[in-house]
Amino acid sequence: MSIFDDIARENDQPRQEGEPLFSYLNKSSRPEAQRVRDLVDEWISEYPESHRDGLVARLRSDIDDHHQSAFFELFLHKFLRARGCKIIEIEPKLQHTNKSPDILVEAPTGERFYLEGVLASGRSNQETAAYARLNTALAAIDNVPSPNNFLSLTTEGLPTAPLSLKKLKRGVQSWIAGLPAGIAAKDAPPFSYEEHGCRVELRALPRSKPEEGARAMGMRNFPIAQITPHQEIRPGLKKKASRYGELDLPYVVAIDCLSMYHHEEGVTDALLGEPYVAITKLPDGSLKEEHLRRPDGIWYGPPNGQPQNTRMSAVLAFFRIDAWNFVTKTGLIIPNPWAAKPLPALNLGIAELTLENGTYQRSEGSTVGTLLSMPANWPEE
Repeated sequence: MSIFDDIARENDQPRQEGEPLFSYLNKSSRPEAQRVRDLVDEWISEYPESHRDGLVARLRSDIDDHHQSAFFELFLHKFLRARGCKIIEIEPKLQHTNKSPDILVEAPTGERFYLEGVLASGRSNQETAAYARLNTALAAIDNVPSPNNFLSLTTEGLPTAPLSLKKLKRGVQSWIAGLPAGIAAKDAPPFSYEEHGCRVELRALPRSKPEEGARAMGMRNFPIAQITPHQEIRPGLKKKASRYGELDLPYVVAIDCLSMYHHEEGVTDALLGEPYVAITKLPDGSLKEEHLRRPDGIWYGPPNGQPQNTRMSAVLAFFRIDAWNFVTKTGLIIPNPWAAKPLPALNLGIAELTLENGTYQRSEGSTVGTLLSMPANWPEE
């Protein structure tokens, strides 16, 4: 049985602004979408039946973070088995706490370890809920008929409560109806709507020719922001670092870094501390340059730079894994130099950092698609 709805599918358009990931995958008629649905159904059928219902409910969630988190767990279940590991138990019970890590895994060598999955979205739970409210409003705007003009969107702030969709749509409809014809629409006063701490502004961009039934929004403008990948990745890892207390086996946290700005250095900086360069003037007038790390890492941190969270044996990092886009991605294993229970060699085929003479040495690995024997252009035919 499929986890997707048995419905007629006629939507071959790209995903709308703010449309939930599962909702689009569920109703898209694109051949690529059907291949993704078939793959998800296949992987679900291989997942332990006793824990399947909960995972399916999260996969079907309209909250993207819940959907992506569930798919990441499904992906890890498939990936580890494909690379020779055994899944001993989902949510294994621990004697000293009622909390359970995601998976108990047995490596090809016979050694076991606990694995916990987490997302790095750079958002708190409150921000995730606020973005979901904003995306609902943007989807409503995108569905307003605008055959003569594309709409250019700018937003400020996040809504603290659901926006009044009927009022918003009526305002947009009235503004579109009052736009002048042709190129003059570009210079018309913008539409502005404010509610619950969020402001939406729209400007008109004339289409080259009228398009009935076309999506309204053609451009979205984002405010300038400072990008700090390690600070966005850090909270998810920090939350999981000591979640289960003293464990009898090595403990690995697998993280899916979702932002386009997230990269391997962001993960290592989150774990070991933010890098900086210290320049000291010596008595002879020359300058001494040292490449150091601030004592703010999860594994090496305050107050003065010392090992901490030694119960976390390693991090298994992936970047932008989702149901559509994972075959071209790569992964990275980062062992904790101070781990109380070091992780045994897994030989998963992805990139690894290994410790040699107190420093990390990187070995290259293959893409996820290669390791899962999937074509590089999947889900295209």
